[in-house]
Amino acid sequence: MTHLSVVEQPKYCISDDEDYIALYENEGSYIYYVRNYAAQTEFLLLSMDLVMSLDEKLRTVAGVYFTPNFSVLKHFESEVTQHVLTSALLPHFHYLFNCSVSKFIKRL
Repeated sequence: MTHLSVVEQPKYCISDDEDYIALYENEGSYIYYVRNYAAQTEFLLLSMDLVMSLDEKLRTVAGVYFTPNFSVLKHFESEVTQHVLTSALLPHFHYLFNCSVSKFIKRL
């Protein structure tokens, strides 16, 4: 969905009742965290190459992980930490999780 702001710059969002953050993005690989306020749910979206790098028992067909399976992020701790810190996403991360990246991953 694309919305135009007052200065006619496109703003991309999933929907009006969702918020998301790219926990990791690099050359087609990604980890997105999505929070849907209307459905009161949150989930992770992982690219297929990252899903395939996990142990077979941790893989999902669609690359979608719900809250009970967020521990999958522990396998990508260094990538997520570096991406959040170097991409100026730390304020948004703090807004969503109210803690540091390392504390968030330790709590999983």
